[in-house]
Amino acid sequence: MIRLENIGKQNGRQLVFIEASASLQKGEKIGLVGPNGAGKTTLFRMITGQEQPDEGQVQVDRGVTIGYFSQDVGDMAGHSAVAEVMNGAGPVSEVAAEMAELEAAMADPDQADRMDEIIE
Repeated sequence: MIRLENIGKQNGRQLVFIEASASLQKGEKIGLVGPNGAGKTTLFRMITGQEQPDEGQVQVDRGVTIGYFSQDVGDMAGHSAVAEVMNGAGPVSEVAAEMAELEAAMADPDQADRMDEIIE
């Protein structure tokens, strides 16, 4: 679970958050939309620990993995957006790649004699 409790954040003279609270439960999916300058990136930076709130606290339960894809394309080192997202997926992308290889092997008629080995 991720909890934001009464957070306050100010960038220069701009108040971004005033006593804001929210929580995200395991398995829950949310969308975060808003105009430029509304604080979306600041919120993600606080959740990932890159920034601290001026007031309140952000709590991320032990064992929670957070994937964050920066909007700064300079961090992408020439990779496509899809490649960067897949690289950040960790074991999920590795399992997906292995599954694709196994599916291809199972669909290959030349591999029929290895089917038991492939399935294991």
